[in-house]
Parts: sequence; structure tokens; C-alpha cells
Amino acid sequence: MISPAMIASLVFGACGLLAAAAVEFVLRSFAEEAGVNRWIFVAVPGLFAMLFALMLYQDAGRRIRKLGESISRGILIALLTWMSFSLLATWVWCSPHQITQCFSHTLLASAVVGGGPMLAAALIAGLLTGVMIIRPARKSVE
Repeated sequence: MISPAMIASLVFGACGLLAAAAVEFVLRSFAEEAGVNRWIFVAVPGLFAMLFALMLYQDAGRRIRKLGESISRGILIALLTWMSFSLLATWVWCSPHQITQCFSHTLLASAVVGGGPMLAAALIAGLLTGVMIIRPARKSVE
């Protein structure tokens, strides 16, 4: 049987990639200006989402009993992914002596550009993961 953390990781990875694909045109131009392969900026949000889902859904089979609990973890994963991606973009884009100011601007810009798709992806992934975790647990109790 596959663990709840692995299920969450796969679902969040797929949804994160779909969210990044929705704003791929912006990520592509940003990557070209920074001199980085565009696929890195498309794949990284999904990979960050997978990593954070793997960590936050550890022992979720026993801890998550309601869909709201899974969705709130999904929102936390979206926030962590957003901050991590912004930090990566800041590291690639900005000079070291302006790192804090540049990080705040990158946080704002990435929220404006990718906030909607990433939030939608987190809500959908949290809902799907919650259903996949809670449903088998209820069948085994009955």
C-alpha cells in the first residue's frame, strides 16, 4: 500500500506543475532574462510542492480526519512553495547586496503572477489528497 505522504507528494506535484504551466509564458521570459533554462522555472514549483507535501503529510493517515485539515495543509504547502520559489528567483536574479529588497519585490511579483493558479492547485490537491486519505480509513473502520 502506498503511504499518504507519497500520495500527497504525487498529487501536489502534478497540481503544482499544472499551476506553473498556466503561467509558463511569464516563467519562460523570466528564465530567458536570467539566463537559466526555462524548464527549471516550470518544474521547480511542482518539485517544491512535492517536497513540502511529502514532509507535511507524514503520518497523515492517523492525523487527518476531515477534508478541512487536508485543505489547510494544502494552503500551507502553497505558501511554502511560493516563498521557496521566490527565494530561488531572488538568488538567480538579484545581486547579493540587494537581496532583502529584491526578495520582497520577488515575493510580490510571484504572488501577482502565480498566486491564483498556485492557490487553486493547492485547494484542489488538498481536497483530492484528503479524499484519498480519508476514504480508505473510513472503509476500514466500518
